Amino acid sequence: MQPVTLRTERLVLSVPELGDADDVVAYANDPDVIASTPVPVPYGHAEARYWISDVVGAGWAADTRYEFGIRRADDLRLLGTVGLFAFADGAAEIGYAMHPDGRGSGIMTEAAERVLQWAFAGPPEGLGLVRVQWRAIATNTASASVAQRLGLRFEGRTRSSVLHRGSRHDQLLAAALHDDDRSAPMVWPTS
Repeated sequence: MQPVTLRTERLVLSVPELGDADDVVAYANDPDVIASTPVPVPYGHAEARYWISDVVGAGWAADTRYEFGIRRADDLRLLGTVGLFAFADGAAEIGYAMHPDGRGSGIMTEAAERVLQWAFAGPPEGLGLVRVQWRAIATNTASASVAQRLGLRFEGRTRSSVLHRGSRHDQLLAAALHDDDRSAPMVWPTS
């Protein structure tokens, strides 16, 4: 598939490009991103260029990963990314990461909501997916908060199922189906 650009009132979601490498390095080295995602440590320009070209670019070309750079419409600096991957049987997984400069203003929720709309829309406007799931280590409360605001339904907690940075972690799982009413906030268990 050719990369698409999605928009909201205040955001532009477009494929990350090699010119975004500095911004990718900046958010990939954020301690919160390192603590919650499997980014390589240290993460430099070589890793950013590889990710942009060989993961993102190749993913769009092979229809295996659709990654969007998150940018304010009035400032096209890359603040983070949101993407769909692990496609199987009409389903995919959503993941996201954000630079601290973009946190706290609803940007990630807005961007991920727009990607979900595209994922669930029928062709040619979207992918026509039936299910989009989210997973994160249980200590990643910021990601869980976004998933809750998106109206994803909590599906479970797998105990000690993820090895991350040398330690075992519980993992949370939530999902949305194309016909779910996501307008009402979902209450998730606290432990």
